[in-house]
Amino acid sequence: MKNLTIFFLAFISFLIVSCKKEAADIQVSSANQNALSAQQELQWKGAFIAAEGFGGSIIVPDKLFIRDGYARINRGSIAINEKNYYSTSFWLTIPTWLNIKGDSINFEAGVKNPFNSSFYDPYYGRDVTLYIKGESNEASITNVVTDDINPNSKARAAIKIGQTIKNSLPQLQYNFEDYGTFILQTFNRGVVAYRNNAYLSGLAYDKEPVIGRLKEIRVTFKGSGYIDYIKIFNSVNGRLILSENFNTPGRSNVFIAR
Repeated sequence: MKNLTIFFLAFISFLIVSCKKEAADIQVSSANQNALSAQQELQWKGAFIAAEGFGGSIIVPDKLFIRDGYARINRGSIAINEKNYYSTSFWLTIPTWLNIKGDSINFEAGVKNPFNSSFYDPYYGRDVTLYIKGESNEASITNVVTDDINPNSKARAAIKIGQTIKNSLPQLQYNFEDYGTFILQTFNRGVVAYRNNAYLSGLAYDKEPVIGRLKEIRVTFKGSGYIDYIKIFNSVNGRLILSENFNTPGRSNVFIAR
């Protein structure tokens, strides 16, 4: 099966021609017109990614996937062929006025992708991928199901930065049956994966270009996974930069910490 990140990037190119919620963030003031324009720029987008041979991949607006305190694309969002071994993805473009150093972040997501989240058998995958894109490079971490569900999925359990990859990582095999915290950290020219705040594995990128200013963050699932919240921290000083709790039905509501 194709790597989720590669498949999604190809799909986008074609189209374009943690569990408890916290209230420590500061919302952009609605009284300020400039702030309102800024808020409109910070809009989540989604994608339904059909398996090869099924067609029907589409971009999904936030009004169809933000509800009940989470983001999710399923048959309640769009029509899905029951024979389709599909994936779903959610991404946020970071505007140029929000300067985030991609080489010093904790990208944290509260996620779950249980066996019953999609109609196809979990043997075909319940992957969870966190991905970041900067001006100079990109990185991702992918969690897959355990060997008792599908031992062949281990090859996709990986940390990747640019052209450098470390895969077949048993540490990145876990069944997200309930909400858990998944973290992609960049720090000191390394990409590190954490789950529920426990270190899993890391990959140095001293021979790769730096990531540079953060341009995009993304969460991709095999099937119809759930995102409870998103947070980005500075990995050097721990300062919160932005967050999204998906508590506003049908609408992105990204908070910027000042």
